[in-house]
Amino acid sequence: MRARKRSGLTRPNRGAAAWPVALLTMLCACGSSTQAPAPSTAPTSYSIRKADLYAAIPNDICRSRNAAFLNGLVQRVSAALPPGTSSFDFVDFQAVVPKNGKAASAVVQFRTSGPDGTPVTMYAAGSFDPKTCVVGPMTGGVGRGPHDPHATVTFSEKET
Repeated sequence: MRARKRSGLTRPNRGAAAWPVALLTMLCACGSSTQAPAPSTAPTSYSIRKADLYAAIPNDICRSRNAAFLNGLVQRVSAALPPGTSSFDFVDFQAVVPKNGKAASAVVQFRTSGPDGTPVTMYAAGSFDPKTCVVGPMTGGVGRGPHDPHATVTFSEKET
């Protein structure tokens, strides 16, 4: 809108021109169009499930410290399996770290095929150091874990 001067000439209304400048200032003050990445949270669990293997970033303590942790553990278990056992299908890894200072333990559950080709659920269990994520010598067998009443121990890892 234009206001008339006493001389009859028009001049621009200064208030109307200020709006675009104010709007531009507000938009610039809001920040850039890209969002800052959310702060990453440190993993708090020793648990690894099969679905976790496909995540871009490990969500467990041991793999966040050492990317090859699970691969090394699976190779140890595979080498200790009884003759005639074939295939290895990882199910999960669980480490139990008691708060009362008692010894920690770890269990790897997996599926494999026995000598006759029948699918079998097996486990490997050993002591666990939560500070270093080191799993001690393992024993294992058929079943869901060492506390499974139907579990049978069929192999033991040879100490090196």
